[in-house]
Amino acid sequence: MTTTAPKKKGRALDSSYEAAVVLKEYWEGASRHRAEGRPVAWVSGNVPIELFWALGIYPVYPENYSAVCASIQRAQEFCETAEEKGYSIDLCSYSRVNLGIVLGKGVDDPTLPYGGLPRPDMLVTTRIPCLPQVKWWEVVHEHFDVPMFVVDATMVELPIRESQRQHYLGQIRELIPFMEQKLGVRFHEDTFMETLKLSDQAAEIWLELLDLRAAVPSPVGSREMCGNVFPLVAMLGNPRTIEFFTHLLDEAKQCVQEGKGAVENERIRLGWDNIPMWYNLKFFSDVEDRNAIFTYETYLRYVWGGRMDLNDPWTAFADKHLDVWLNYSINQRVNTLLRDLVKFKLDGFVFHQNRSCKRFSMGQRDLAQAIQEKIGVPSLFIESDMADPRAYAEAPTRMKMETFLEMLEGRKR
Repeated sequence: MTTTAPKKKGRALDSSYEAAVVLKEYWEGASRHRAEGRPVAWVSGNVPIELFWALGIYPVYPENYSAVCASIQRAQEFCETAEEKGYSIDLCSYSRVNLGIVLGKGVDDPTLPYGGLPRPDMLVTTRIPCLPQVKWWEVVHEHFDVPMFVVDATMVELPIRESQRQHYLGQIRELIPFMEQKLGVRFHEDTFMETLKLSDQAAEIWLELLDLRAAVPSPVGSREMCGNVFPLVAMLGNPRTIEFFTHLLDEAKQCVQEGKGAVENERIRLGWDNIPMWYNLKFFSDVEDRNAIFTYETYLRYVWGGRMDLNDPWTAFADKHLDVWLNYSINQRVNTLLRDLVKFKLDGFVFHQNRSCKRFSMGQRDLAQAIQEKIGVPSLFIESDMADPRAYAEAPTRMKMETFLEMLEGRKR
């Protein structure tokens, strides 16, 4: 006879415990790849990750590593090291964590998570989502003295114009021979197309999982889903991502079929905008005591994992990497939120004014005004940071959240 341990607050799906295993496999795989003399590239957000898996280059994602450091309460020490080296506290906390590691004790420090960061053979970044990301990579480039490539992706106004699409693909056509020459790999289009199929299959499963959360009661909340998103960021094109997401989807489907929600007696449904506070994901599950659940996030839906029409793979590949939330105009964001807030039956919306990601935080007041005026959904603003806990004030934030929930409860009576 087997017994199931009682579920923790913020944990509705048993499959979510697999996320830690997948993350460990990824980082240990990166170190093993490097130890075996195979190429490793450090990549940043919105870099076309499928290309690296297809070429046999292990894509290491330092922004995720910064989030990992935040989640185990070690980000602050690395931020402070970077600040001691002269980098402003106003810079992105992901970059400060990474620079604190690189310029401090170094990436080989055995006390680091997963035993350290594998040294890069190449650096690849893009101008989406922000220029500071490029400047961050320039510092790392100077430190390690390895080849660097910047994908000059443009800001777009949807629908994407053909000139914008071709400019992006032109950059990819320059990147491929650059990697071949510098790292001794060879591009095979058939391998790349198979990788795109795996990527799109994973994205399809993920989006179906997100859509299931429109059910009442919702089968899974934001704390859990933020913990599950990592493979969508760095492992699209890797079969392990499909395996993990399938486990999540199957279990969530069963919950919906049985009418089981992540929160008992669900009464209030909330949405979230911006990157989460990785050092305080319990922020999302703390509301469960008030029969509330976060069941929608712009970050999980429109930043990673768009679908591709593989009948026209190169066009779809370009569009996927250009059609992201940080490239949306305010009007596009408003229209998207209005549609989704109705679909997910949200009672209120929380905007994270993230001091580290100003691109994400731009226009939030306009969004809040629009959803209030057009569909009557009220908003709450909290000020904090995605990785640096010094920007988070526990007591006033908790008080604001409790007051907001009381107001939403009053609207239900």
